Amino acid sequence: MEQMPELIQMPGKWDLPWVYAAGEVGSRYIVELRDNARIVATKCPKCGRVLLPPRSFCERCFVSLKGHWVELEPKGTLEAFTIVTTVFPEQRPPPYIIGYFRIGGASTNIPHFLEGVDLSDIERAKSEIWVDMPVKVIFREQRVGSAADFYIVPLRD
Repeated sequence: MEQMPELIQMPGKWDLPWVYAAGEVGSRYIVELRDNARIVATKCPKCGRVLLPPRSFCERCFVSLKGHWVELEPKGTLEAFTIVTTVFPEQRPPPYIIGYFRIGGASTNIPHFLEGVDLSDIERAKSEIWVDMPVKVIFREQRVGSAADFYIVPLRD
């Protein structure tokens, strides 16, 4: 019987910069962020779901969403989150909060950072953040056409 050769690991790193086309739907979303400080989504005319980020078709109904745009109120809720305390390559220095947010009554969530929370005491911060916490979107004055054109903060009374 032939003996299995030793399995080895080969270290490596891929640095692959790329540019891709955002398409008609993605381009409109980004242009609205950049030029008008508005969050837009697509709404399925069949099932009524509001999809953010916007999509060109409803993956449940297989209906085209072309021309079915809605503007979303820049408020929402925090649906899930984690406080990151570990260094990850090419990310901001920890600690920071990343979460899933439901914005403006959308049917879907978007990932983003939660800003405006004091993270100098992580244990205290944990008690100040909760699922279903109300949040609001703040648009930056200088927008370049990316998801970083806005940030999300807790909605305080």
